[in-house]
Amino acid sequence: MDRWTSYLFQSHSEETLRNWARRLSLFRVFRAYGGHANDGDSLDVVFRYDNIEQLQAFLTSLGISLVRFDAAPPQPEPGVSYPGDVFMRFPSLIPGTRWLQQPGHSVVWGHKVFIWCNGETVRLSIHDGYYVTEACVAAAEVLETALAHCDLERIDPPVNTKNCICPQHYPEYFD
Repeated sequence: MDRWTSYLFQSHSEETLRNWARRLSLFRVFRAYGGHANDGDSLDVVFRYDNIEQLQAFLTSLGISLVRFDAAPPQPEPGVSYPGDVFMRFPSLIPGTRWLQQPGHSVVWGHKVFIWCNGETVRLSIHDGYYVTEACVAAAEVLETALAHCDLERIDPPVNTKNCICPQHYPEYFD
């Protein structure tokens, strides 16, 4: 077995990944880059939005209300080092907005979802710490039911890399 294949199946068997890939129609299994990236495995789906109104309508459909600040909130200064607890007090803002806070860690229909907007796309990620579990897949299946009727354009694959288990990179998983 080559190094990549060994890494890909380190946490879950090929059979498990195939099963998950076939069960999910919108979310894709993402295998962490690992190493110094300090990232984890996740289930991801990404949608493109054209304006803030579209984003707000989409998030409202998920039961998420965006926090809007009346004035520009304090932000970390480039080149200044902050203790972790101080840095965490700075709100993360959605790029291209007038002081809308990132949804971040959210609960959608009773399931933990991490939601991040980059100014033109919104990513929903499901994971259990650094891992994807059967419970994560079951949560994704529930969320897919409502997301299937989303008016936003889905970007597939959400990340164009072999770390993303999608039809483009692993067509045999989607037979």
